[in-house]
Amino acid sequence: MLVQKGVAEAHDFLTFIGYCGWDAGQLREELDQESWYMVAADSRTVLEELQKNGASEGILDAGLESWSLLMRMIGRQNEIDGIAEDDFNDLMLKEWTKERLLFPTDVEGDVVISEFMSKASGSNSFGSEIGVGSVLRSTASTQYNPFLLSDQEYHKCILLVVQEDDEMSVGVILNLPTATTVQFDFVDERIGGGNLYKLPERYGGRFSDASDEDVLLWFHCNESLKDKGIGEPLGMDISSVWNVSSDDASNAISIGQARAEDFLVVSGISVWEKAPGGVAGGIRGEVNNNLFEVVPTEEISSVFDSLLQQEPMAADTLEDNIAFIGLAWSEAQSAERDHDHDDAPHTKVYKSNRTISDLADTALKRWISAFLLES
Repeated sequence: MLVQKGVAEAHDFLTFIGYCGWDAGQLREELDQESWYMVAADSRTVLEELQKNGASEGILDAGLESWSLLMRMIGRQNEIDGIAEDDFNDLMLKEWTKERLLFPTDVEGDVVISEFMSKASGSNSFGSEIGVGSVLRSTASTQYNPFLLSDQEYHKCILLVVQEDDEMSVGVILNLPTATTVQFDFVDERIGGGNLYKLPERYGGRFSDASDEDVLLWFHCNESLKDKGIGEPLGMDISSVWNVSSDDASNAISIGQARAEDFLVVSGISVWEKAPGGVAGGIRGEVNNNLFEVVPTEEISSVFDSLLQQEPMAADTLEDNIAFIGLAWSEAQSAERDHDHDDAPHTKVYKSNRTISDLADTALKRWISAFLLES
């Protein structure tokens, strides 16, 4: 009514949805800890800065320019100077803002949908059956990275399906060694002496077995071990991954039929639930949504060879382990999809020289450092 009467202009008003909340005294404590600063600026300045964020370009700036201006006004210039142009936190905020707050234009939306459908229809895995023993790898995208802002553990992951039924799909991530080691000490029957073996315990997912003690899952993809009958095929394809009990693995190592480094040992699982009756969802839904793709059977052995070179996660092994994550992920790509993501490295974060692909790699490294670097 005020605008219609000419008393005010539309841009005089700010409209909000949602709010932030604090318990009694919490905000005061955060101010004392300097998690927040009081802005000693006149209200008109604040209002003008907020109004700049209304246009799409202002939204993509994620409020960072306004924040910097206000920080200078309250004498915090030194804190701004200490922030690099490609600061990880700022770039992640920009990507969060783009995904959560900015609706794409019709043209942008058409491009995204067209890209998705062309990739999906050209994929051997689109609409195909995913069963126990299937090996998947997460996909990349030229427009965005599906695991940049959440579930970073699935970025460039290699996933093995261990259960597929009407209720859920269960898989284990294979390429994330933790700082914890699996140790077993026994008499080597070949030399009559004792041997201590240590293998990295790998992070398979955020869920664990319902029992008090986590169950360790052992896998191999070694043709020699398959010929010797060590373990059994995981699923119907005997040329794919085999699982083996810890006792059988230990026995095979002790009598010289296998080496400790032939096996991947995993703790924890990843779960995708399905709709009632199993008609939708699960890991097949993730594949159909272009988040994962099937690894060709002929590539699985070379993928395992790369993963077996990983060591327990530590500060001095972090970079090498991450390099093997990238190597295994690249080797898992089918030949006909080699050029599917040629544009991905060129997609950059708004007003930045950092690519979204590189930012996702950094996010994965930060996730690993936070959750896997210590026992």
